[in-house]
Amino acid sequence: MKKNILSLIIIIFMTGTVLTGCGETSKKDAKSVKEDVKTLNKDLTQGAKDTSEEIKTAVQSDWQKFKASSETAIENTEKQIETLRGEIAKASKNEKEKLTKELDKLEQKNKELKEKLVKRGKEFKEDMITFNKSAKSDEQKFEREFTHDMDELGRALKDLFKNNVD
Repeated sequence: MKKNILSLIIIIFMTGTVLTGCGETSKKDAKSVKEDVKTLNKDLTQGAKDTSEEIKTAVQSDWQKFKASSETAIENTEKQIETLRGEIAKASKNEKEKLTKELDKLEQKNKELKEKLVKRGKEFKEDMITFNKSAKSDEQKFEREFTHDMDELGRALKDLFKNNVD
C-alpha cells in the first residue's frame, strides 16, 4: 500500500513538473512570436517606405525629362505659329480670314497644352501626387495623352495651308 501511495505521489509530482514546464515554454514561445511579428511589421513598413521612395524618384526623374522635351515642343510650336502668321499675311483677304481663324484655334490649343503642363508640374512641386504602384502608370498615361495632343497639333499646323488650297 505504501508503494502505491508513493508511486501515486511520484506520478503526480512528475505530471505537475511536466505541466509547469510546458506552460513556461508556451509563454516563452508566445513572447517570441509577438517579437517576431513586431519585427516583421517594422520590416514591412520600412520596405513600403523604400518602395514608395524608389517609385517617387523614378516618376520624378521621368517627369523632368518629359517636361523638358514638352516645353521645347511647345516653344517650337509657338515659333511655327508665328511663322505661319507671316505666311498668312501674304495670302488673299478671303484666305487670310479663314487661315487666321484656324490658326487662332490651334494657338489656343497650344496654350491649353502649355497650361496643362504647368498644372502637372505644380502638382509635382507641391507633392500633390501620391507615389504608389499606380503613380508610374498614371504618369505614363498623362504623358501618352499629352504627346498625342501635341502630335495632333503639329499635324494640324502642317496641314493648315494644305486644307485651304483651292
